[in-house]
Amino acid sequence: MSSGLSSGRIDRTKLNFRPLDREIDRAAFCCGEPELDDFFHDYAGDHHEKYLARVTVALHEGELVGYYWLAAQSHASGKLSKEAIGKLERIEFAPCIYLGMIAVTENLQGNGVGKALMLHAFAKTLEVAEHIGVYALTLEAINEQKAATYKKWGFTPFIEGELLMFIPIATIRKALYP
Repeated sequence: MSSGLSSGRIDRTKLNFRPLDREIDRAAFCCGEPELDDFFHDYAGDHHEKYLARVTVALHEGELVGYYWLAAQSHASGKLSKEAIGKLERIEFAPCIYLGMIAVTENLQGNGVGKALMLHAFAKTLEVAEHIGVYALTLEAINEQKAATYKKWGFTPFIEGELLMFIPIATIRKALYP
């Protein structure tokens, strides 16, 4: 295969990000996490078309290699730990963007595609924040191992020991524009 996908190697500079559309064949996508695969196969198209979430796909030489989705969200401070409230600078309702899922096809995991997807999601979050109030990007890690990875990105748990996490816009800006 000329794209290098069968070998698990790609040139990340050739990644193309675009909104999900009907031309994308979602059926064969497999990241190895049934919850992420099932959402993409069964619900991503409907969610995207109805604006429940905006699904972005990553393509390499026309082949699907990953996806993520974003949606608007807010967090009431009364449902958070005292530590998280302090981190949110006493905002009563924190306007956020929710990173619902991020997935890379199994044979390309560990090759930087996930990093490219995350940086793209960061850039889209900043783009939205330039137009409306957004305090943070949030996500819910699928397990403790993924939570540890997100902590390396700068995400912090809302409540220590839980999987719901956030990264402030200011931290995203510093990551993209050091």
